[in-house]
Amino acid sequence: MQRTLEPDSAPEGNRWTVEEKSASSRRRLRGTLFAPARQFDPNEPELMDRPDVNKAWLREELEVLEKINRFGAHRLMLRYISQLLGPKKVEELSLLDLATGAADIPRAIVAWARKKGTKIKVTAVDGNEEVLRSAREWCRDWPEIQLERCNLLELPHLPKSFDIVLCSLALHHFTSNDAVRVLRRMNELARIGYVLNDLQRNWLTIWTAELLARTIMRSPIVRHDGPQSFRAAFTVSELRSMATEGGMKDFHIRRRQGIYRMVLSGTK
Repeated sequence: MQRTLEPDSAPEGNRWTVEEKSASSRRRLRGTLFAPARQFDPNEPELMDRPDVNKAWLREELEVLEKINRFGAHRLMLRYISQLLGPKKVEELSLLDLATGAADIPRAIVAWARKKGTKIKVTAVDGNEEVLRSAREWCRDWPEIQLERCNLLELPHLPKSFDIVLCSLALHHFTSNDAVRVLRRMNELARIGYVLNDLQRNWLTIWTAELLARTIMRSPIVRHDGPQSFRAAFTVSELRSMATEGGMKDFHIRRRQGIYRMVLSGTK
């Protein structure tokens, strides 16, 4: 539901479900008793990913998502970063935040680092220039954050360029094969470890998103993208399979915020 990305083109398919590139991908994404089959079509992206999206709507969407993140995602990511670093005092820290959106998570991390007296540099990347325009405005007082426009499938950074690599609410914007590519690059770029959090696909999360979209949500983008995001999200077992395929080894996945999010974290 959050980030603006550039997934690969899709083969022919119906409006929702796109045939994946391998038989293993199709097996991985079949429905179960607790979750429907994944519904995702790169040719029908979420509104916030479309080049002709209303700019005022997009800015409102970023503001709404930052407010949502303040109720959990910020603390969640900080908790996992602390776990990766351990009890030893860290003097300097470098992070890469993929599909950063409004860069609210980098700002929360920098605020945390300032309180701890840790020198920090966060490279925050996103594929949408309009999103980055808002992020630059909101990061004016945060010199520790460097914003870059970049396709997540074509990251220019060398292996082990960052201590920790983060990705929040972005993986469901990709085909499963491209999601494996993102996970592989996260693993390659991190020196200490990585943290990824995303939505979790199951019947209850989808029904809840649809109910909220019909009732209390006012943002046109949120009302459209929320249910679509949960239908395009992965399950825990799918994420575990993709992480293994992407070369991640010492990792674990936990359900968070009830059944609405899941977090993958690992060390090198």
